[in-house]
Amino acid sequence: MGSPYLSTNETIVLSAHDLIINTVSAEAILTNQRLMLVDRTHPRILPQDIPFTAIETVTIGDESGNDPVLSLSIVTPDGTRQPLSMVFPQKPRTERTAERDEWAARIRELSITAQGETGVVAMELSPPWVPGPIPEEVITGEAEEVVPAGTRIKGPSLSERRNRAAGASKARTIGILVAALLIIAVVAGAFIFYAPAFTPQTLPPATTPQPTPQMTMPPTAEPTAEPLTPAPEAPEVTPTHMASGVPQTGVWLFVKYDGSYTGTAGAPGRFRDVIGTGNQFFQLAVKDEIVSAAITKNDNSGNLLTVEFYNEGEMVRSATMTKPGGTLETSVSLKTS
Repeated sequence: MGSPYLSTNETIVLSAHDLIINTVSAEAILTNQRLMLVDRTHPRILPQDIPFTAIETVTIGDESGNDPVLSLSIVTPDGTRQPLSMVFPQKPRTERTAERDEWAARIRELSITAQGETGVVAMELSPPWVPGPIPEEVITGEAEEVVPAGTRIKGPSLSERRNRAAGASKARTIGILVAALLIIAVVAGAFIFYAPAFTPQTLPPATTPQPTPQMTMPPTAEPTAEPLTPAPEAPEVTPTHMASGVPQTGVWLFVKYDGSYTGTAGAPGRFRDVIGTGNQFFQLAVKDEIVSAAITKNDNSGNLLTVEFYNEGEMVRSATMTKPGGTLETSVSLKTS
């Protein structure tokens, strides 16, 4: 298995997030050193690395549904050749034949260069790319949980996040009110309990100030009501409309287009939908890894479509396109070292 992080002197050549590889919904990233396959149905399973020295043949064709297909033959340690079929599904008004052809040409070029130095070197493919049981569990880090095989990890939708934020805000409000009532009840009980001890001592002037600290405590309940105001705490309402300013924290996708568009953006295994009109920011839940986007025009105009990535307020990638009804794909590595 492999890692989504780039090594020294490794650069991204191509990326595709909507593929069917050997019947598995997958993503693929082509660098100058390897081909990475990511299983979208099991995001916690590490990517499959395929070195160019193990790719014996590269052919192209079409599936029965007219979707472009790129077929690879992988040399395995037992001497057999394992086929790897990469299908490029075509949505309405999209054409991915040119994309398939570019992938085929680049893989051929990189394979010839790599095998010219070391020859063909066999490698082992792991499930789900070949028949066999998927590992029962994959541990991705010391602090992360064990994920059983077959578990599908899916991030919450925008509506689910809004509902969670509203529920959390309501729970906080109720908790604050209960705490305020308890404080008032404790203060009132203390005052009632100690009041008889103070009433016989009305003549000595020194005893009269003593109840006042007890009397002044109830106003402390007022500040507890102030946290009610942060109820609009959920700045998760993305996309964010910003005519000028750029967010200074986090990773953001900025789409500029005089019309409507749809697409996806994110890191392998954690893509989010991008739907909007005009100039909009979309926050991405990524950090120090490969991030990519594919944005499609919803009209047939030749207007300029611009896609930009921002990391901590700094633009790290910009791409443009004018093709009517076309799809603009771009990616960048956010790894800092």
